This record gives sequence, structure tokens and C-alpha cells, in this order.
Amino acid sequence: MDMDTNRHKDFSFTLLDGSIFHLCSGIQQVVLVVNTASRCGFARQFDALQRLHDRYHVDGFTVLGVSSQSFGKQEFEKPCDIASAIQNKWSTLTFPITQLTAVCGKSIHPFYAWAATQVSWYGRPKWNFHKYLIGKQGQCIAWFAFATDPLAPKIIEAVEAALGAQ
Repeated sequence: MDMDTNRHKDFSFTLLDGSIFHLCSGIQQVVLVVNTASRCGFARQFDALQRLHDRYHVDGFTVLGVSSQSFGKQEFEKPCDIASAIQNKWSTLTFPITQLTAVCGKSIHPFYAWAATQVSWYGRPKWNFHKYLIGKQGQCIAWFAFATDPLAPKIIEAVEAALGAQ
């Protein structure tokens, strides 16, 4: 199989402040892409996501929160409302968070369309806080279900392995 079929091309996301986050293959950064919703019961994971981000950011790791209404419409529509909700409950978040983005359905973001080709049906988002770990060369290394705590040993091990990979 051609190795490039497993690597994503370049994707961009619009962040809450209007700036662009580029998820580029080969940028030597490991990214945990998580579809988030501030009004979801799993939103308590924001704290653990921040701790994970803080722990490994200096090593070339980041968390990317992808605000989505794809499951239960548990996110606000306007970027300012999403930002306010997050600021009110999790004022210490520093990892990038996108404006509203579809993670499934007819308006699916190109990243999520690509990611769906990299995993089985089971590895596709079924709810908010589904996680994809993207490696330094743009490959989808692993996925983790919504209920998986961001500080679970299997996520820590995968992040550390991805950061150590050349």
C-alpha cells in the first residue's frame, strides 16, 4: 500500500478567535483532535485535555478541540457564545478550539471525512469527545471513544510513543 494513502493532506480549521489552525502532514507535531461540545456531560474532559496538553506541549504535542453540534446539538452556534461558555467553566484552557464544525453528515469537515477512511466504523465519532491521535507525519495513529478519559494510560502511552517516533 502507498504510504501517502495513510497520511492526510493539509486541513485547516477556523478557531474561535477567527484565526486558522493548520493541520499539515509532516509538521513534526502530534495532535489529539477531539470533537467537543460545552453543554455535553462529557465536557468535564476539558480539564483533563488541558492537563494532557500542558504535559506534552513543550515536546511538540497539542490538543485541538473541534466544537461540534453533530451529536445532540450540545454546542452553541456563535463563536463568541462557545468562547463565553468555555471561559465561564474552564477559564484556564489554552489549547486551540475551533468554531462550529460538522464531524459527520452531509456537511462533514474534510478532516473527518479523511479520518473516517483511516478507521473502521467503530473508530468514527458516535458522540462528543471522540479522539483521533494524529502523528508527526500526518498519519492517524489511534482513536479513542468519547468515554475514554484523556489521561487514561492508553492515551498517555500512545501520545508518548508518537512523540518519540521519528
